[in-house]
Amino acid sequence: SLSGYIGVKRTSTNQPKFFVRPLLDFSFGLQNKAQSQLEGMGGGLEVQFRHKKWNSGISYLLNKQRYAAYQSAFINKNKVVPGMSLASGAFGGRKRSTYLSAFVNYTPNKYFELEAGYGRNFIGDGYRSLLLSDAANASPYLKIQTKFWKIQYTNLFASHRNIYNVEGRGELYEKKYTATHYLDWKATKWLSVGLFETIIWGAKEGNYTRGFDPNYANPFIFYRPVEFSVGSSDNALVGANLKLTLGKTNVLYAQLLFDEFLLSKLRADINQWRNPNDSILSGWWGNKYGIQLGWTVFDLFKVKGLQARVEFNMVRPYTYAHSSPIQAYSNDNISLAHPLGANFYEFLTRINYEVKRWNFSLNYHQCKQGLSSFLNNAGENLQVSNEKVKVDSEYENQVAQGVQIITRYTEASVSYLLSSKMGTTISASYINRDQVYIHRTSNGSLLMLRIHSNLFSKYFDY
Repeated sequence: SLSGYIGVKRTSTNQPKFFVRPLLDFSFGLQNKAQSQLEGMGGGLEVQFRHKKWNSGISYLLNKQRYAAYQSAFINKNKVVPGMSLASGAFGGRKRSTYLSAFVNYTPNKYFELEAGYGRNFIGDGYRSLLLSDAANASPYLKIQTKFWKIQYTNLFASHRNIYNVEGRGELYEKKYTATHYLDWKATKWLSVGLFETIIWGAKEGNYTRGFDPNYANPFIFYRPVEFSVGSSDNALVGANLKLTLGKTNVLYAQLLFDEFLLSKLRADINQWRNPNDSILSGWWGNKYGIQLGWTVFDLFKVKGLQARVEFNMVRPYTYAHSSPIQAYSNDNISLAHPLGANFYEFLTRINYEVKRWNFSLNYHQCKQGLSSFLNNAGENLQVSNEKVKVDSEYENQVAQGVQIITRYTEASVSYLLSSKMGTTISASYINRDQVYIHRTSNGSLLMLRIHSNLFSKYFDY
């Protein structure tokens, strides 16, 4: 992938000028622990149109599905099907959800590209992203990309929703906006560096309707000075993306995300780590940051089509959250970055072998996360205000604090591309997932057969 790739993930790039295809998603599975059958059915339509410098498309899919136990638990907790929409009940215990994506793209020349749409965007070279991910549901956006010399500069403006605890009551949904800058510099043939910043603010502040703040529309400014100049306490994030290409087959990548921090508090953490001392006040709640380290190799062992990835992600508690929940870095109860939110360690390894129309994959993910108790905010939930934490838990905050849960996820799958033109795939997969939670261990496995259109990423691998 390109360093600092930012865009909506689409299917084929070699479609004719006018293209229509049906969308389908049929699945049948067996869940061994519950001894139950799982099935899903979905259908829709995709239309794409190109004309000279214009490119546009719209995709719609309606899906009804009975999910595995751990998937249903996530959906029931968040009231959302990841990557789709809010979940609603359907006949026979199935959850009903929809997928909608649309865009209009205009490229006047090789330097500029304008796009308006309803969809998801992604920044980074990893399987996950700590800056901007496609794990959340789609939302309206406007994107402006400028390319010159070795620079690609992106402005992304988007509208999102805060629906926490009012799911299904549309009149109570709170609108919020994000304004994002991303500058990607290809310094050499083997090194790319990306700089990221974004600001999140609510459309309403009390009884005042703020709407889209024009102060953040300037494409050439840093948002933090503007935030101070307008006297606001909007939520600002900054970060970096690094990519090293070694030879033709090895890629090392990293991301660093800062939500909030004080240098003196970071030094205290480092000193405590180097020389533990009870007199050092460390683990300040406001040191909110995330780190990603990864390695990808192509044509492993000189086998064409064999790819492997190893990735580590860590996000400190309370990262992406805010004292005002409407300004959390989320959309429809799901993080705009990593789908786990915050307060976790994650290690994943993914092996993929593609030959002709066949694809074989083996994936293993392991995560350790701290969850909040009834009276304590451990920092994993972006939707909860962290205002009270400033007083009650100012210091001694550690990653995976709270009620710890360890998840191990293993997936083996084989798929075959039935039609390259229609983008239709048939796949069979086996999933095993076990959790250790308060000294209790639960284990479940799932065998799934699926025929589907290659449309978008749906993440349930956590």
